[in-house]
Amino acid sequence: MEIKTYEFNDDVLKLVFLYFEYRNLFNQGFQRYYFFKNMIRYITCINNNSRIRRIFQKLLNKGVFIKDRQFNLTVYHFNPYNKSPQRISTTVYFD
Repeated sequence: MEIKTYEFNDDVLKLVFLYFEYRNLFNQGFQRYYFFKNMIRYITCINNNSRIRRIFQKLLNKGVFIKDRQFNLTVYHFNPYNKSPQRISTTVYFD
């Protein structure tokens, strides 16, 4: 039995990047990996979690995402424009 290796070419990364831009995911703010994993699965029709993670990791290494920790969770922000993301404050002020 021969094991096939699956290499990603730049077309897959470009497809995912363009779809994220088309959906304006910059305006979605910080999201968990699960959110992006489901979108990549939908776009590419790949159901293997390790392959999806590899695509996401390549985009993360290219600087397309900002990685942050919020409330002990790792969250990512799609930021191809290198803008500073607006943070939503959880503090409530009463007058």
